[in-house]
Amino acid sequence: MGCRPISSRLITIRLRATPFNITIIQAYAPTSDYDVDDVVLDQTPKKDILVVQGDWNAKIGEDAYENWIGICGRYCNTKSNERGLRLLEFASYNDLMLANTFGPHKASRRATWQSPNGKYHNQIDYTMKRKRFRSSVNIAKTRSFPGADTGSDHELVMMTFKLHLKRVKKLGHARITFDLEKLKDPEVAEAFHAMIGGKFAALTILDADGTDMDTLINTFNTAVTNTASEILGKHRSVKKPWVTADLLDLCVKRRELKKKKKDAEGVRQYRAANQEIKKGMKKAKMIWIEEQCQDIEDSLKKNNSKKTY
Repeated sequence: MGCRPISSRLITIRLRATPFNITIIQAYAPTSDYDVDDVVLDQTPKKDILVVQGDWNAKIGEDAYENWIGICGRYCNTKSNERGLRLLEFASYNDLMLANTFGPHKASRRATWQSPNGKYHNQIDYTMKRKRFRSSVNIAKTRSFPGADTGSDHELVMMTFKLHLKRVKKLGHARITFDLEKLKDPEVAEAFHAMIGGKFAALTILDADGTDMDTLINTFNTAVTNTASEILGKHRSVKKPWVTADLLDLCVKRRELKKKKKDAEGVRQYRAANQEIKKGMKKAKMIWIEEQCQDIEDSLKKNNSKKTY
């Protein structure tokens, strides 16, 4: 999307990506003998995934881990230098983490630079990410590659990044579900029909008065909803189809008794309720299985193979 060379040692590039664009800042920091200007990130869009990487000539040591938890890991150099502390301050101020200091790799896969005589190996190149996206960084695959032919005394450093986003649930109108199983009881069904029939009588009066259609629809919906709430009640979700409302009530009672297990009487009541639930579960399961078998037999007699299956 754009490339902006800021100076001979700083350049930014913006890449189009989904669901967020990516801004990469590549930096080369000279030795500590030179003055270093602060890297300004204010022009980077806040929604972009930000990567700040490069050769910082900074040594982050294990001695800095305790004071900069979350900013750097414990897998780095032995001691920090002055430029390393400045880099940590910069990372902390901009809410960044040094990704290649968190992996428990062997020393050769942590070092990013070797001295000309090959005697010293240090970690002075770092790739930084927003701490917000820490879970998206594959720490095991973020390291240096000493075998890469780069033609430089610096090693190739690679970070593997895969964005993990949390699904946002859309807020909508919550649909009320009622316990329709109660309608199988003839007494409950009769009470439901009687109550809703009385409320529908008011609709005929409104219709005769020439009331507009929206009012009639709202009155109808209110009558059905109020009657169902009063007679049937809300449906209680269960994981097993044979669990009845009575058993759920017993579970609520047992939950309350669990809080009272402070004396012998409380323990006795809790055990009694627990035993009652276990027996009720076995009985309810057997009844449900018998109902399923009877339903299958009835379907076979009616040659309804689809329902039988």
